[in-house]
Amino acid sequence: MKTFQIKRILLMTGVALCLVLSAFSSDKNRFVPANDDAFQYMGRVDAQNNFVRFNWPGVTVRTDFSGKILGVRLKGGDRNYFNVWVDDHPAHVVHAKNDTVWWFPGKLNKGVHQLRIVKRTEADMGMAEFYGLFIGGKEELKAPAPLPERKIMFIGNSITCGYGTEGKSRTERFKPATENCEKSYAPIIARAFDAQFHLVAHSGLGMVRNYGDPEKLSVKLKPMPARLDYLLDNDSTKRYDLESYQPQAIVVNLGTNDFSTQPFPDEADFVRAGKELLHRLLKTYPGVKIFCVTGPMMDEPCFTYTKRMVHEVRIETNSGDVVFVGVPRQLMNLEKDLGSDSHPSYRGQLKTAGMILPVMGTVMGWDFSLEEIRSVLEKQ
Repeated sequence: MKTFQIKRILLMTGVALCLVLSAFSSDKNRFVPANDDAFQYMGRVDAQNNFVRFNWPGVTVRTDFSGKILGVRLKGGDRNYFNVWVDDHPAHVVHAKNDTVWWFPGKLNKGVHQLRIVKRTEADMGMAEFYGLFIGGKEELKAPAPLPERKIMFIGNSITCGYGTEGKSRTERFKPATENCEKSYAPIIARAFDAQFHLVAHSGLGMVRNYGDPEKLSVKLKPMPARLDYLLDNDSTKRYDLESYQPQAIVVNLGTNDFSTQPFPDEADFVRAGKELLHRLLKTYPGVKIFCVTGPMMDEPCFTYTKRMVHEVRIETNSGDVVFVGVPRQLMNLEKDLGSDSHPSYRGQLKTAGMILPVMGTVMGWDFSLEEIRSVLEKQ
């Protein structure tokens, strides 16, 4: 008899709890799915019926919302991390292993707020799925301000991904939590120019040879140029319409992995592959300016090979649309500028951006701000 009564009490309690949660969800909050027109996406996303998938680093979701309540529903698996920005609040790092609703913990007023969600980790950390937002039942989403007119594409490796930027020292081993693409030189440059950006980057991949490959040319795992039109990194079955995003500037930073370990690729193979990539980019994006960057983790022979590649394309196209930018190893202070696995920390990435920005600014005729770079470097 007592057992029956206890079960009955538990059942009634459970029903009551469900009713309370249902009432809270329907009366106080409402869910807006990811396919709502108020959401703005920057980067390559695979749109499904009511959610979006993406795995390239730096993919960004933006919207404006009203009210005091915000719940973000997303999924990233064990190794993905997201930066969630609301207005001028510091970024919250969200780790959503499963289908999760993350509730903004700060205090919000009744006005309109700006939301930005950024995938801070690269594709090898897993697929991300964004389902939508919970907001107040009487509140609404609004389309955010248009993205900047300036557009940049960055094609690169771990440096571009922001690998280890939040590591405390060069001896610290990499963990996914230390990867933050927003602290890579690439988004730093985009912010300085007030430009939107796409990151087409993957750690360990090279121009013709990937990191640690026992052969001079990588065959089993295709190097980075093969992924140029992948909608989802690591998935060759879905293609991205390259014409849907027309950058005025492209930064190519490849070669570090080709020459990080022996055997080095032959000069002819490296130059040939680089020229093929550059010609493809010039054909796909008429009038684009391309900046071929070497460094700061690599020196010779990558500098010489890349300069030759650029020089020959300039002659073949009879134009100055392709430019070489060398970032020497000596730019990095071994104690202050390196994070996990001796990759550039945020400070090292800022210094790298500081060398590239003036060249790009001159060639593009774009003004830029050094405020972010100065504000950090002058304090340290």
